[in-house]
Amino acid sequence: FRDLTQFLSLVSFIALLLGCIGVASAIHIYIKEKVASIAVLRCLGVKASQAFLIYLIQIVSIGFLGSVIGAILGTLVQQALPLVFNNILPIEVSTGLSWMAILQGIALGVIISFLFALLPLVTVRNISPLNTLRLSFQPSLSLKDPVRWLVYGLILLFIFSFSYMQLSGISETVVFTSGLLVAFMVLFLISLLLMWAVRRFFPQRWSYLWRQGLANLYRPNNQTVILMVSIGLGTAFICTLIFVQSILLNRVTLSTSGGQPNMVLFDIQQAQKDKVTQLAKQYQLPVNGTVPIVNMRLEKINNLTAAQVVEDSTLDLTRRVFSREYRVTFRDSLTAAEKITKGKWTGTVNNGTVAISVEQGFAKRNNIDVGDTMVFNVQGSIVPTIVGSLREVDWNRIQTNFLIVFPKGVLEDAPQFHVLLTRVASGEASARFQQAVVQQFPNISIIDLNLVLTVLDEILEKIRFVIQFMAGFSILTGLVVLIASVLISKYQRIQESVLLRTLGANRKQILAITAMEYFFLGAMAAATGILLALAASWALARFTFETVFTPQPLPILIVFTSICMLTVIIGLLNSRGVLTRPPLEVLRQDV
Repeated sequence: FRDLTQFLSLVSFIALLLGCIGVASAIHIYIKEKVASIAVLRCLGVKASQAFLIYLIQIVSIGFLGSVIGAILGTLVQQALPLVFNNILPIEVSTGLSWMAILQGIALGVIISFLFALLPLVTVRNISPLNTLRLSFQPSLSLKDPVRWLVYGLILLFIFSFSYMQLSGISETVVFTSGLLVAFMVLFLISLLLMWAVRRFFPQRWSYLWRQGLANLYRPNNQTVILMVSIGLGTAFICTLIFVQSILLNRVTLSTSGGQPNMVLFDIQQAQKDKVTQLAKQYQLPVNGTVPIVNMRLEKINNLTAAQVVEDSTLDLTRRVFSREYRVTFRDSLTAAEKITKGKWTGTVNNGTVAISVEQGFAKRNNIDVGDTMVFNVQGSIVPTIVGSLREVDWNRIQTNFLIVFPKGVLEDAPQFHVLLTRVASGEASARFQQAVVQQFPNISIIDLNLVLTVLDEILEKIRFVIQFMAGFSILTGLVVLIASVLISKYQRIQESVLLRTLGANRKQILAITAMEYFFLGAMAAATGILLALAASWALARFTFETVFTPQPLPILIVFTSICMLTVIIGLLNSRGVLTRPPLEVLRQDV
């Protein structure tokens, strides 16, 4: 449930960033279309600031309307959510309207529309009346423009603020915002590097079509930077969702993974261990081993007692570490659920030194480290030990896990009982086995986990559905944003395509040139986005979800191929108007 909460926060933030890219892309296209209209307004005496405000008011109004519609749709979805969680929560879920949440959603939509529309809108101030006579599909963009840098600062502040709202931690917010900024800069620099490399190592001996497609990457009115950044970021967000979804779906397994024990027998005395094991085998039940358990109390840590800890408040220890009874085991090897993170595991007593292994979370909570001494009271016998290692324990497994593990050679003769785990195939087999155990060993307690695991399976299946639904929804949104990003380029190559047709180029040649240009852009952007997603997913798996990230090659190949094909297809569709009509008609319409 913690992972699901973190995943939903990640999904909401990625969906927001995809929306921001979509808004900026859509406004960029819109301004491209309105260059001539704005130039006419300037000829009629409209000031640059007035033209800017005219279109800003239009965009904010559209953003407000879209936000209201989105809030209505979100409210309708909320009414259906209790049906999804009906079998998960043991309480009745209220479906009342939260007007504060609705107002926050609308306000957020308007802010995004305003903020991310400013970047393409600032170019409106640079459109002069001369644009009515001189064709310009790319208004001049000055890096010295203070307004542009102010917009960059506001966007960065917005991302930082929203990250803080989602993460509620200043360090996590700084890391996330910095990572996003690094991803943007990496894509920007790679696009510049691509243009430089193509110009520097241009293949002069290639065919004309290949040379024309490559040259379009660095010629005037090229779209390399804007498409690399928008497609690359969109790909990175989509891949991150796919990778994180895979991480969580692998973790959302318990009894469904197969072979998990579903019955626990405990309080098995030493003399009963072999007989109970034989009885389980008689009923053809798997025996996952019997685990000895010894009860003991902690007397000292580094020669400090509970009384001394209470008297001295400056110590790093708490009295709670002494107030519990410890159930520990002893063995000469680690289980598959354990991994040494510090120190060295010693499975047997060495020269009289009892080197125990402590679970790292317990050690951290109680300021215990490798080399510390711990003295235990085992049924009246004092056993001095030293912390030889710290262990990471996978508590998600249905098996016996311990905070403290002793080596062999110390506790064999101590009062102890054993625990046996097995798996029963059906309720009838479970009843027969339990009846036999009770008749022969009435002191043994049995816990049948079938019902517990069945309920957990249902819960985990619901969680799996929520993860897949939210990831799929956001990935679909990302694809729409990618399509909008590629559509930006619609007005970049119209003039050149028309000139090529005028000079005699046929439909096939123009399609080939266009396809090559968009393929190079899509391939470079997708590859860079996937690499960024791999780095981000590894960091999320390591530091947020605390698990191992093992990427699968098939999803990576599918995403790379899909992005390349999508970019090429949309790029070719952009040229449809040029190819299906006479060049003069296209020039008259677009100019």
